[in-house]
Amino acid sequence: MVNIWKEAARLEETREPFAVVTVIRSVKPTSAVVGAKALIKSSGEMIGFVGGQCTQSLVISQALKCIEKGISQIVLITSDTPQTRTDDIIVLPMTCHSEGTVELFIEPKIPAPVLLIIGHSPIADYLKKTAAYLDFQIRTVGLENVHSEGTSSLSGFTETIQANLSPGAFVVVASMGLYDVESIRALQGFALSYVGLVTSPKRREAVLNDLKNQGVSEEFCSFISAPVGLDLGAVDPAEIAITILAEIIEYRRKRRTFAPFTSHVIENKTRREVIDPICHMVVDLNTTLHKAEYQGKEYGFCCPRCRQEFLNKPEKYAYTVEV
Repeated sequence: MVNIWKEAARLEETREPFAVVTVIRSVKPTSAVVGAKALIKSSGEMIGFVGGQCTQSLVISQALKCIEKGISQIVLITSDTPQTRTDDIIVLPMTCHSEGTVELFIEPKIPAPVLLIIGHSPIADYLKKTAAYLDFQIRTVGLENVHSEGTSSLSGFTETIQANLSPGAFVVVASMGLYDVESIRALQGFALSYVGLVTSPKRREAVLNDLKNQGVSEEFCSFISAPVGLDLGAVDPAEIAITILAEIIEYRRKRRTFAPFTSHVIENKTRREVIDPICHMVVDLNTTLHKAEYQGKEYGFCCPRCRQEFLNKPEKYAYTVEV
């Protein structure tokens, strides 16, 4: 059996998002035990045990939503009625025939986003120092460094920038006009949360025109924040760095993202979640052992009993709801 903490450490090292699920309350006859934990990968794989088969698909489904939204959530799975949803707790029906109640706390673990600072300048230096107090993985790239490493070509610089990017990265170009256009061109085709350019309002138009003439899309040019930072009347490099970080925080918390955005949740073609038409439990159609076909449609069930009930009166239950 895989130790969930060892797996969590591995996922953190490889910067893969996941969620930790903890049982915080249980009422028999559920098999869940208070304090039990499980780890849910962004692919939908579960490691650990927080309840029987009846709750597993529900837990995975809710954990993936938490990973996607980046928020923690309390989920109550119960046979008691009525089932209601509040801002603090999501209440779902217990579909096991043995009934019972289990309450879970789902905590997503999202890797710190990359903040890529391109260029060597006083603003870039202050930005790096100040950003160290925030939850970012800071990376720096400069054409001067690429030269010193023996790769003087522009293609080498482009490759270095792209090697330091990751989905949803924040990028600030602070080369002070030395290689602004080249840096921004290297960002094309990546799902980014923010691109800021340190420039003056007058020079901004010249840079954007150069980018458009070199094939950069109007959409991407419109996404660039230039001049970078919130207008707080900043004067010196340290103050300007703070206005840049303030704008980055705004973009991050409001989730402004240049499409196509790569979600935290890894696309997983091995899962296809549907609702069991008998007990309304969430079932993975691709892995469940209990299936039936009716009028050209495939249905998934949590157990043989539900499948048999469907086969007895398929016209009554003939619908499939995908989650």
